[in-house]
Amino acid sequence: MIEELKSKIETIFRNSSSPEELFDAFDEAIRLKIDDVEIYKVLLGNPALSLDEIKMYAEKLIKEFDSRKFQITMWTAEVFENLQSNYDYLESAFNYYVKAIQFNPSSYEPLLGLLKLYNYEINLPINQKIIQQIEYNLPSVKLKSKVYFELANLYKRLGEYKLEAKYIALGEKAMENEIGDN
Repeated sequence: MIEELKSKIETIFRNSSSPEELFDAFDEAIRLKIDDVEIYKVLLGNPALSLDEIKMYAEKLIKEFDSRKFQITMWTAEVFENLQSNYDYLESAFNYYVKAIQFNPSSYEPLLGLLKLYNYEINLPINQKIIQQIEYNLPSVKLKSKVYFELANLYKRLGEYKLEAKYIALGEKAMENEIGDN
């Protein structure tokens, strides 16, 4: 019975463009305590949802499923990242990656997510915020080498070769330490 309802809810999340139907299905899923994050990912990725609706659903999921809040915030950031041609979505992706960092400060994944938001064509104010967040949070990350190498790529693309070399060296040193720790 519950599997049937779960399947029906997922179908609504996947195919409906009606805000009321999506909300009712979401409400039903929460009431039934369906904790399959994959189903909610389908909802958050539904193109019929507005920026505010995605945030509303994400925040409710974070409250309901405390043990899955990192996964939920990362997915929400990725949804916004895919829509980043609009600056509001770019800001929202940034904010959800920052939130993911707070939920799991040792993970390198949100920092790599932030780097994907960097705009190489236009020097947006958020570019500096991205670098600041990474520099601030990098000491807590376990696998620093991944972030250092991505920073090296960023600086290579920007033509800042001294910074590229610095981050390659830091990445190599971090990788040696990470291999030694295993």
